Amino acid sequence: METRDSRSLLTEEKAMRKGHRRIRRGLISVLLALMVMMTTMGAYYVHAVVEEPALLFAPAGRTVAAATAAPTPLFDVGPYLPAANPKTTPMPTPVPQSETPEADPDPLGEGKPLTGIVNIALFGIDALENGGTTSGTMPHTDANMIVAINFDTKEVSLISIARDAFTYAPGHSGFYKFNCIFNVGGGMADPHKGLELSCRTAEMWLGGLSVPYYYGVDFQAMVDLGDALGGIDYDSEIDLYTLDGRTMRRGQQHLDGQGIMAYIRMRHTAGGQDWMRTERQRKMMIALFRKIKEEGKLSLIPEIARTMEQDVYTNLSVAQIAALANFAQDVDPDNVHPYSFHGGMYGQYGWRFCYINQQSRIDILKEVYGIDAVPLGFNSPLYERFLHKQGFPALQHIGYTKQLFNAIHSTASAETMTEEQKKLYAACWQDYMDLQNAFELADQWTQAHYDEKAKVSVEDTKLRTAYYNALPAMEQQLEKSANALNEAFGSPVKLDWKRDVEQYDKEGSVINEVYVDFA
Repeated sequence: METRDSRSLLTEEKAMRKGHRRIRRGLISVLLALMVMMTTMGAYYVHAVVEEPALLFAPAGRTVAAATAAPTPLFDVGPYLPAANPKTTPMPTPVPQSETPEADPDPLGEGKPLTGIVNIALFGIDALENGGTTSGTMPHTDANMIVAINFDTKEVSLISIARDAFTYAPGHSGFYKFNCIFNVGGGMADPHKGLELSCRTAEMWLGGLSVPYYYGVDFQAMVDLGDALGGIDYDSEIDLYTLDGRTMRRGQQHLDGQGIMAYIRMRHTAGGQDWMRTERQRKMMIALFRKIKEEGKLSLIPEIARTMEQDVYTNLSVAQIAALANFAQDVDPDNVHPYSFHGGMYGQYGWRFCYINQQSRIDILKEVYGIDAVPLGFNSPLYERFLHKQGFPALQHIGYTKQLFNAIHSTASAETMTEEQKKLYAACWQDYMDLQNAFELADQWTQAHYDEKAKVSVEDTKLRTAYYNALPAMEQQLEKSANALNEAFGSPVKLDWKRDVEQYDKEGSVINEVYVDFA
C-alpha cells in the first residue's frame, strides 16, 4: 500500500515528466518556427532575429513637436451663425511664466531617433475569464510599464506609470486616470484601439518619445505564463490572497501563476500605495527574467506567447518576439533598471488621483533617454483645484450650451429662423465664445504655474485673479442667454446649470467624452 509520501513523489515525478515534455515540445516548436521564418521571410529576417534584433524595430523617436505640451481639453467650436459674426470680449494676454523650465522641443533634431532604444509598452488588464473585473464595472490597465530596450548597451529600463495618474488622452476631451485611457480608446470591446490610445498618452508622459509597440495581457494570461514557466521561488514581503481563494503567507515560498498574479496586483492590503505595487511589479519582472535566463528557458518565450494568443493583445510580430527572446540571452539581469513615475495622492469627488513628481519624471527621462523634457502642468493639485473651483463649472456651461446648439442645428437653419430667434442665437453665441476664451486663458495660466512653490509676480497674481473672477459672471450671463434661446426653440434640451462638479465622471457627463468607472 502506497504511503502519502510515496504518492506525493509519484505526483511530483509525473509533473516533472509533463514539464519536460512541454519543454521539448516548445523547443521543437521554436525550431519549426525558425525554419518557417527562414523559408518564408528570407535570410534577412533570420539574421535580424539572431544577430541584429534592432533591425526589426523602429527606434524611439520624437512624435510631433507639440507632444510635450498638454492637449487642450476643450470642445471644438465653429461659427454656427456666420452672418452674426460675433466679436468676443477682449481678455488680457497671458504673461509667460519665466520660471517655467525651458527646453528644446526637439533636442535630437526633427525626426531624429534615439539610436538603439526601442519602447515597448506592457499593460496588465484586470479582466477575468467571465468578462468581469476585480474592481469596478469595467477592466482597466492596472499595470502600466514602458520597457525601454537599448540594443547598443544591452540594457533594459522598466518605467512604471502610476495607474491613478491624473491625465487626459490625445484627441479626447475630459479628465481620467491613466489606467482608464484603455477604456476611452475602446476597452475590452476593442482592446487594440484601447492599448494604442494608451501608447499615445504614454508618449505625452515620455516627453514626446514614440511608443510604437504594445503587449497587453489579462489576468488569465498572467496566471498561464507563471504556470508555463513552472512558477518561481520568491521571498514575498506581504501576505497574498489569490483569486482562487487561497491565502499565502509572507516569506520564502514557491509562487505558481495565481501566486505571481496576487503579488503584482495586491494594493489595499499591502500598504495601500500604488507606487508600492508598481515597485513589486518591477521586482517580479526582474525576478522572472532572472529565473528564465538562469534556467535557459528564453527559447520558450515565442511558443508561450503563441499559445497565449487568446489572452494577449499585441502588435509585435512573431519575428520580433523571437528577436527579443534571443536578445535577452545577452542581457545581464543586473542591467535591468527599475524606474517609476509616481507622486502624491490627492482626493476629490470621492476619487483619489496621483500627481506625478515632475522633477523626478524629468530626471528619469534624462537618465534613460538623454533628453530634456518639460513639466506637464496639468498634472498638479494646483490645476486640479482650478478645475474643481472654476474650470469644471465653466466646462459644464460650455458643454450644455454646445448641446443646445447641436439640437438647434438639427432642426433649424439661418433661413428658417425668425428675426427674434436669430437675435437670441447671436447673443448666446457671443456669451458662449466669451466663456470659452476666458476658460482657455485661465487654463493656460494655471498650467504654466504648475509649481505651487514658484514665486509669482504681482502682475501675474492680478492676471490670475482677473481670469478666475471673470468665469462666474460669464457663466451667469450664458445661463440667461442659453435659457432664452432654448425657450425660443421649444426647449429641445434640458439645461442643467447646477454646479455639480462630481458629475464629470458619470454617464451623461458634458465634460468627459467617454464614461469610465474610475475604480
